[in-house]
Amino acid sequence: MNRVLVRILQALLPLVILAVAGFGALTMIWNRTPVETLMPVVAPPGVRVHEVALVDAPLTVISQGTVRPRTESQLVAEIDGRVIWVAPSFAQGGFFEAGDVLVRVDPFDYEQALVSARSQLAQAHLRLAEEEAEAEIAQREWETLGRGDPRELALRKPQLEDARAAIAAAEAAVERAERDLERADIPAAYAGRVRTKDVDIGQYVRRGDTLATVYAVDIAEIRLPLPDGELAYLDLPMSYRGAERQAQPDVTLRATFAGEAHVWTGRIVRTESEIDEVSRMVHAVAEVADPYAQGSNPNRPPLAVGMYVEAEIGGRTARGVAVLPREALRGRDQVLVVLPDDRLEFRSVDVLRASAESVIVEAGLQPGELVVVSPLDTPTDGMLVQLADADPELLARRRDAATAAPTGPAPEMPAGENSAVAEAAPDAGVPAVEPATPAANRVPATIPPTEGTNPEEAVAADLPAWLEDFLEEAESLPGNAPATGTASETAPGTQVASTNPAAIEAGPDTEIAPTAPPERRRRPGIAPAGRGGTPPRRGMAPAARTEPPRGRRPPGRMRNALSVLPFDDLSAGGERTPDVDLGVALTEAVTERLASLPGIGVVAGDDGATWVVGGGIQRMGSMLRVTARLTDARNGAVISAVKLDGTVEALADLQDRVAAAMVEQVRDAIASEAGQAGGRGADAGTTDLKGRQS
Repeated sequence: MNRVLVRILQALLPLVILAVAGFGALTMIWNRTPVETLMPVVAPPGVRVHEVALVDAPLTVISQGTVRPRTESQLVAEIDGRVIWVAPSFAQGGFFEAGDVLVRVDPFDYEQALVSARSQLAQAHLRLAEEEAEAEIAQREWETLGRGDPRELALRKPQLEDARAAIAAAEAAVERAERDLERADIPAAYAGRVRTKDVDIGQYVRRGDTLATVYAVDIAEIRLPLPDGELAYLDLPMSYRGAERQAQPDVTLRATFAGEAHVWTGRIVRTESEIDEVSRMVHAVAEVADPYAQGSNPNRPPLAVGMYVEAEIGGRTARGVAVLPREALRGRDQVLVVLPDDRLEFRSVDVLRASAESVIVEAGLQPGELVVVSPLDTPTDGMLVQLADADPELLARRRDAATAAPTGPAPEMPAGENSAVAEAAPDAGVPAVEPATPAANRVPATIPPTEGTNPEEAVAADLPAWLEDFLEEAESLPGNAPATGTASETAPGTQVASTNPAAIEAGPDTEIAPTAPPERRRRPGIAPAGRGGTPPRRGMAPAARTEPPRGRRPPGRMRNALSVLPFDDLSAGGERTPDVDLGVALTEAVTERLASLPGIGVVAGDDGATWVVGGGIQRMGSMLRVTARLTDARNGAVISAVKLDGTVEALADLQDRVAAAMVEQVRDAIASEAGQAGGRGADAGTTDLKGRQS
């Protein structure tokens, strides 16, 4: 017996253990804490901005070039001989003054040539004297013995002319000998510097040999290439024939020497005679006077020949332009502007000039606007940002401007127009549409009944579904509601006046077959959600309900019935407002605004509603962000969603803007559904709730 009991216990013990474990697991699942669904807190990205100011900006052109001398020449020997002396400054880099002897050639041969020339000159003078005496004797003899006119040869005139010519030749020889002797000393023609040295003491040179290359140090030149596109910013001295003196723009030269940057000033004096055939550039020539003079900075080196410099040429002045950092330009001609509500706007501007450091904008910006200069990964129009590293004075001015922004009613539309009147919500820009023209003015007041039937039954039985829906909308507008109506229960504890003739005749328990709900236009980025797609409220389990068949209106559901669900306060624990329930206050404000709409019935809960309004509110410091959604209760599709930002201090203003936005969304939904219903079944001209003829 004991063995049987032991075997039974051994067989049942694992089952008991498994049952206890399963019961424990189920108990843990049933008693688990509900998981709260929180909206992610996304902080707006911080951006650095530049405040726009319109100024007069001088235009400059940057170029580069190499310093070269204005005057450069080769020192050449004019006589043959051996170099017997060179000056101490006759070396590469040596300075000399005008008239300084640099090289001396042996003058001995030229001194002897001068003595010989002077001897020949003396002989020529002696011969001339002899010829003059001979000519005088010949003249007297002819006068004594001769008859008639004497010949010139008899009077020795040719001999006299030859003697005089010999004297002139001798004098020229003496002068040439003196010049050759002087050329033994080779002086400098100007104050300059030796670039290269080609001879030295003891070297024999011939006439025409190069002794050295020298250049003047009075003025240095820099040849600056300029592209064609940059010429529009400069007033260059163009080379016109016979033109008077033209403007000479100033130029600032910069160079780095011994690890230190130095500056020289000069001017553009001319442009070269031709445009470069390869680079298609115009070359301007800048001059700097006395480049080797020591300036006020003793550490500044001379502007030596061969030094590479960057030139900044002063040009014209642009009046009333905005100078922005180069980082502000997006693409070719766009910038990102931060609007007063801290949202981004892509702005196309007229760029006058763009360089590596700055951008000059000619048109498209106003003084005081803020332009983003920091990089953003994927900026979009309307993106919310926050200012980073902004000037406190700038933030104070923006806050004062936002506080002092004028508010008031929108301008009235002329009487008699069918278009809706836009009422601007304060500081939000969300339009609120006034009630449109009553539908009774746009549809037939009566419909001929079918013969032999009750007129009201004919309306309920023979009208197409789209016209039934349209009449419901029309009769619900001001001036079209019946004097008496039957209350139909749409939700527990809520009564909504029915304006449907079929519903009045049939009674509250009669199901009315509607047309299939029109397909909703969903906004980009909002995924359609079925029932239960909205996150459950904190501390509340989602209510279980049976979804009606698509395209069928459940019993008791009336058109234009609207439910406002409580707005969830999704702020973190430390960000909640202890003295006020933000979600309750916002829900009450939206409900009150929607309840005032003509033809709209606000019901409790969402079982009997056509549309459901709900959302959440989130706090980040003093900033508030509200997300409000309009959902189709028949299929759970999100029709539209809006996001609005505000502050705790201006909570009432934020509530008004959210309420105005949801009023606009509800009106759009009603008008869209009525228009789509009319388009499906209308075979004659009708009008929608907006007053547009279809």
